[in-house]
Order: sequence, then structure tokens, then C-alpha cells
Amino acid sequence: MTTVRLFAHLRELAGTGRLEVEGQTVREVLSAVEDRLGPEFAAGLATAAVWRNGETARLDDPVGSADEVAVITPVSGGANDAVARVAVDASALAGVIALLVLIGANLADGPAYWAAALVAVLAAWVIDLSYRFEIRGRLLPQSALLVIMVLSAISTHTLGGIGLGVTLFIAVVVTMGWGVGFQHYRALETVAPGVMVALLGGSALGSLMLSRTVYELGAHATSIFLLVIVVAGIAAWILDQIRTPLIDPFTGTALASVVAAAAGAFIWDEDLVGYLLVGLGIAVGLVAGRGFGSLIRTGRLSLSRPAPGALTALDGAILAAALYYPILTLAL
Repeated sequence: MTTVRLFAHLRELAGTGRLEVEGQTVREVLSAVEDRLGPEFAAGLATAAVWRNGETARLDDPVGSADEVAVITPVSGGANDAVARVAVDASALAGVIALLVLIGANLADGPAYWAAALVAVLAAWVIDLSYRFEIRGRLLPQSALLVIMVLSAISTHTLGGIGLGVTLFIAVVVTMGWGVGFQHYRALETVAPGVMVALLGGSALGSLMLSRTVYELGAHATSIFLLVIVVAGIAAWILDQIRTPLIDPFTGTALASVVAAAAGAFIWDEDLVGYLLVGLGIAVGLVAGRGFGSLIRTGRLSLSRPAPGALTALDGAILAAALYYPILTLAL
């Protein structure tokens, strides 16, 4: 058996600072502890540092009976809750800044500002995801993903709707090719999430570029999308804070999305029924995106707790963006 040392609130959760568990790798040992202690340990592990025999550990590192795995949280007790609140506030602020960048680019004349803003925001999102992977001892092909974002913008701008399909091809080929060229990125646990992030980010970028190009008059399609994201984000944040039993954050997000889409259609004199359907599609993307964010950032699917990271507020918005142009095409 491997010795696991716990500190701070994880020690309080377990009732002891030392556990003996079975496992041949760090990942198996942590999974065994999670099975014993439950979801609260999983939540604490998302922000903890993991060490093996006094050195930073990777999840695939082998362990034996003579090894010691330490799980060290940043702070303890009530201070941990305070830091968590600060992290959530910082994430919300970063999300607001990203949305302001997109709103400003959407108001500017010409597609160049819009494309540049999309690439910048998605690049920041990719860097944030890569950092979360690094904390977990995992790799994400960050450079490949940044290249894919730029190529996606070029492909969609040059080829239009066909370019969106080419973007999906580019996402898969570049990510897998990166593994061929660089040995560290060949493992399935690196390639699979890399392809997933590439497909989602490239699709979101291409979808929003096409939404502005095809529905260019007054940039109403992208304006309505941004309006929905802002209103739904505010509704979700408020409901996360007050936790009322009358309506949960997911239902509130869905209702806010539909109402905001209808309001946008009324303001800009667009197809009301069509945008009601579009609002429903965005709502699905926003809610599903929260689950995707927790899965890609922590390796576990959770809807009850905000995922860690500086740009978690964009997880749902990016999934909704990836669906936006196809939904527009069907609904309008």
C-alpha cells in the first residue's frame, strides 16, 4: 500500500493526516482516496498540489509501498473559502473583460477587428486550459491549439461556410500531427482532450465569424448572441450567489437566454420566433458548457461547483458559440 499524506481541510475531511491505499500510479492512489472520502475530496484536489516523495508528481507516475504521496492545498480552513471566492470573482472579472473586448470589436467597422478579437479571446481561453492541465500534471498541446485558432480564422474568412468544415479537419490534423512531431504529446490522454478543445475552439471561432458575415446587416446576429451571453451570465451569477430554492442557476440561465434572444430580436427588428429557437439552442450550449468546463479542467464532471480557472466563465459561451451558426441556419 502507498501512504497518502493530507493537509489543511482535506486532513479535517478525512479525520486523519495519513491514509494507506492501494494503487500502482498516483492517479489510482488519488482515485482510491476519492472513493473513500467522496466529492468534497475531489473538489479540494482540483486546486491542490500533488507531490511524490517530496517532488512534484504526475498522475501517471508509478508508486509502491515505499512511496509517499502528499496532497497539499493552497490554504486551510476559512481562508480556503475566502480564496475560492476570490478565484470565482477573478474568473468573473476575466470573463467580463473578454466579453467587453468582443463587444468593442463587434461595434467596430469591418470584420478584421472581429476576427482579431475572437482569436485573442480564444487564445487566452486555451492558455488558461493549458495552465489547468499543467497543475494536474497533464499536458495540453497549447502551441498547436494557438496555431489552430489562427488557421481557423483564416480558413473561415477565405472559404466561408466551407471553411468551417475545413476548420474541423485542421483541428484534428494539426493536433494529431503535433503528437507525431513532439513525443511528449503522443499519449492518448494528451491527444484526446487536445482534439476536443481544438474542435470546440475552432468551431466557435468559425461559427461567430460566419454569423457576422452572413447576417452582416448591422451585425445583428452577433449582437444578439453577445446580448444573450451577457444576460444569461448575469442571471447565472446572481442565482449562484443567492441559491434560491425557487429556481436553480441552470433553469435561470436557460430562461434568461430565451428572454434575451427575444428581446434582441425585438430591438433589432429580427425574426422573433426564429430567435426564440436560437435562444433555446444557446441555453443548451451554456448549460452543457459548464459541465464540459468541469470535465476538461478537473477530469471530473461536476455541475454543482464552479470549475477552477481564470476564464471558466467562457466555457459555456464557447460551446454555445460553436452551435450558434448551425442553429441560425436552421432557425432563420
